[in-house]
Amino acid sequence: MQRPTEQKTLEQEPLDENLPEGEEERHIHGIKWFLLVASTLTGSFIYALDNTIVANIAPAIVNHFNAVENLPWLSVGFMIGGVAMVLIYGKLYTLFNTKWLYITSTVIFMAASALCGAAPSINAEIVGRVFAGAGGNGMYFGILELLSTNTTSRERPQYLSLTGLVWGLGTVLGPVVGGGFEKYTWRWAFYINLLFGAILIPTYLLVIPSKDPAPEVPYRQKLSNFDWVGSLLNVAAFATLVMAINFGGTLYAWNSGQIIALFIVSGALWILFGIQQGFTIASSLQGRLLPMHLFRQKEPTLLFFACAAVGMVTYPTVYYIPIYFQFTRGDDAIQSAVRLLPFIFILIVAIQSNGALMSRFGYYKPWYLLGSIVALTAAILIATIIQVHTRPAILYGLEIVIGLGAGSYTQAAFAVIQAVVAPSEAADGLTLMLLAQLLGMTFGLSITGAIFVNVAQNGLFKLLPNLSREQVSQVVSGTSSALLNKLPYTVRDRALDIIVHSWRYLFTCVSFGAGVSLLCAVFMENKRANMVSAAGGA
Repeated sequence: MQRPTEQKTLEQEPLDENLPEGEEERHIHGIKWFLLVASTLTGSFIYALDNTIVANIAPAIVNHFNAVENLPWLSVGFMIGGVAMVLIYGKLYTLFNTKWLYITSTVIFMAASALCGAAPSINAEIVGRVFAGAGGNGMYFGILELLSTNTTSRERPQYLSLTGLVWGLGTVLGPVVGGGFEKYTWRWAFYINLLFGAILIPTYLLVIPSKDPAPEVPYRQKLSNFDWVGSLLNVAAFATLVMAINFGGTLYAWNSGQIIALFIVSGALWILFGIQQGFTIASSLQGRLLPMHLFRQKEPTLLFFACAAVGMVTYPTVYYIPIYFQFTRGDDAIQSAVRLLPFIFILIVAIQSNGALMSRFGYYKPWYLLGSIVALTAAILIATIIQVHTRPAILYGLEIVIGLGAGSYTQAAFAVIQAVVAPSEAADGLTLMLLAQLLGMTFGLSITGAIFVNVAQNGLFKLLPNLSREQVSQVVSGTSSALLNKLPYTVRDRALDIIVHSWRYLFTCVSFGAGVSLLCAVFMENKRANMVSAAGGA
């Protein structure tokens, strides 16, 4: 139910003399506001769609280019492009015009989609995925910034929760859309983004307000103040770490020189980045990428770890529930995506309920506390009771429970952080929460993927000693289901037991994420997140 002041805002009535003291007013109304929200949410939707659309067409892509060994790169490239750009976008949005940064990010994403669709080789496909991740991340950060700076403190949680709604829709529809296009041509799974772009970019030009966060600073000075050294170290450190985690046990053995070298180089880069940021070498306190000062405050630190931890709950669940049904029930991409609907539907409802009720009542600690308890319970049950022949209804029920738990707080941090830091630090707070969310997603998927692949492969190597390592890898990755189907029934059943055991094992990582968020929730203060005074200058 809308408050009277909000209803007047929507009707574009003059409010200034009628607003209670300290009450905020949104300055964009009517059809322009509707188009701004709808178009930016659509951009977030296609980014989410692109994030999972590759999950089920990746085998077709690598088989088309006869490059099965490059399968991990399709997901790793997208991760690197996204997570390595978080801090950079966070700083760029505090320096340069929000409208043009958002539109530039959209153009990069669309150009990358065109490259992926028309790719003449697997290398071109991988490059396209890297830039798609980078551009899409800029779009995602942009919508958080636009909704935060153009809404009042009271309505902000509800509007920010809409990003979770469209993200959930895009995530679940990605495999369905990808599976549908695979029957025709996988290239249209990327070309479809261009159809959206042809409508969205002109709309952005018309409805997004042009806002320079630092109009008094000359453009050249902004460029010179930017943390170029930190950006280089940040990108290199993230890239090497993501590659090390994802390639270990898949492209290379964990004890191989390549993986050891990647971990060593990544560690050295992180140390250099920490020193460079801490001592502001070739940078300044205001210009450095990482808002380290927020880690000296208890509440932002707890929110950071809780936000990262719930990412380890949500995203592995989205990716690996369909995989269970693909292996045990022989589902195709569309069928397995439909089986994920109980999780996605409840996740969306919980996110919207959290946004609406937190806008009204403000208190956020109960959502983190109860949500993490519910998610932890469901994750532990999935990790212990699910077998090859478990009735689907049981897993559907657990999907509902874990979706209810994770959805209760998965998007809350973006509104809460702006209420617990000073108004001047709201942009840094958003950067920190987006970094946490993408770290949770990236490392949650990387670690659970490594667990699943390595545990499954080691078990199958012992069961099927006559198969080559490459053949076993193809079975686990899903690029060659024919090998599994050709096995004798008893052997295939044992192979499925091994695969489901490794699948259950990865949910211990999901349980760990829920446990960490519960621990953070215990120590949070019982504050309100819809107070005008804290976020009024966001």
